[in-house]
Amino acid sequence: MDLSATQVRRIAVNAQGFDRARPTRPNLGHLRRVLTRVGAFQIDAVNVLARAHYLAAFSRLGPYPVDLLDRLTFREGGAYEYWGHAASIVDMSLYPALRWRMTRQETHGQWSAFLTRVQAERPGYAAAVHAEVAERGPLTFSELLDPARRPKDSRYSAATILWDRGSDGKTMLEYLYAKGTLAIAGRSGFNPAYDLAERVIPPATLAGPELSAADGQRELVRRATAAQGVATVKEVADYFRMSVADTKSRIRELVDGGELSECRPEGWKTTGYLHPTASAKPPQAAGLLSPFDSLLWERARVQRIFGFRHSFEIYVPAAKREYGYFVLPFLLGDRLQGRVDLKADRVGRRLLVKASFAEAGTDQIEVAAALAEELRSMARWLKLDDMSIAPHGNLASALSATLSA
Repeated sequence: MDLSATQVRRIAVNAQGFDRARPTRPNLGHLRRVLTRVGAFQIDAVNVLARAHYLAAFSRLGPYPVDLLDRLTFREGGAYEYWGHAASIVDMSLYPALRWRMTRQETHGQWSAFLTRVQAERPGYAAAVHAEVAERGPLTFSELLDPARRPKDSRYSAATILWDRGSDGKTMLEYLYAKGTLAIAGRSGFNPAYDLAERVIPPATLAGPELSAADGQRELVRRATAAQGVATVKEVADYFRMSVADTKSRIRELVDGGELSECRPEGWKTTGYLHPTASAKPPQAAGLLSPFDSLLWERARVQRIFGFRHSFEIYVPAAKREYGYFVLPFLLGDRLQGRVDLKADRVGRRLLVKASFAEAGTDQIEVAAALAEELRSMARWLKLDDMSIAPHGNLASALSATLSA
C-alpha cells in the first residue's frame, strides 16, 4: 500500500488522540480514553509552566481539572507510574505487558552491581527497606529511617538528568520499584512515595496471568503502532523503549498474523507498518504540545513527517538558544505550524510568552489567531489572570495584535 505524505501526517496526528473535537466539560472518562489511546504520558521534573504529564492531557482535552490525572493514577486504578517511553504515567491495561520488563530488572547488571556493593557495606539493607515500606509506607526516600546517604558522585553534576547518587536508600527504592515489588502511591512535591505494589496496583490486575516476554512485547508493539498509526521498526521500538531486534521479531509475527500491514509512505526510505485503526481523515487539531509529548518522542520521525525540527534547549546555555527554554510546538490541523517559549509567573498570575515563532510557509495571521485562543485557554487552565507577549520571534507582532484586539 502506498501512502502520501499528507495521509501519513493525518494518520500520525489522529493516532495521537487529536482526531475528535475537545469535550465541553472534560471528565475522568475523557481522560481515560486519551491515556488509553497514547498509552503513556511522560513525566518530567521541569515545572516552569506545568509538568509534562498534565500538559499531555491538556493538549488533547483543553482545560480539564488537573486533579483528574492524580485521581486516575493514585485513586481510581486506571493508571500507574512506571518506565514506559521514559518515567511515565502508564495506562493500567498495559501493566501485564510490562511485567517482563520488571522481571528482567532482577538480573540487570547495573542493579546486580549496586546490590552486591550495598550488601557488602550494609548487610540486610535491601530487606530492611522493603520491610520498612511494608510497615510504614507509602514513603519517600527522605522518610526512610536510614536513607543511607553517601557523598555525591563527582561524575554527575546537579545539571544532569542522571540518577541522584547521594542516597543508597533512594536507589534501593528505585530498584524495588523497577522490579515491581514496590509501586508509586503518590508524590510529595515531585518526590515519589513508594508503597507495596499490592497496595497500589488493583488486585485483579496483579492476579492476572503474567505474560511471557514475547507476548508482552507483542502487546507493546500493538499499542505503539496504534498510537503512531504508521511507523518504522525503529519508531515502534522507541515508543516503549524496546530493543530493535525484539521489535522487529514481534512486528513480523503481527504482519504474518494479519494484525499489521506493510506500507510504502511517500519519502520514507524504510518500510512502514500500518495499524488497522489508522485514519487519514483531516484532523481539526489545535494544541500546544509539551516538549515531552508522545507525538514528539522520536525527533527524526517528527522531522520526516512534519518537516519540523523539534528543538529542546533546556540544557543549552541561554545565549545559544534559538527558540527559548521551555518551548511548546503548536499543532494546527495536521501540521506543526509554530512554537512558543512559555512560563507561568505564579506570583504575578501571568502567562509569559517569552518568544513566539511561526514556521516558514505558514499563514502567520491564521496561526496567530489559533494560537491566541490556545494561550487564553491555557491561562484559564493554569488560573493565570493576565498574559504578557515579549517582542521576540517572527510571530510576536501578529500574536500581540491578535490578543490586543
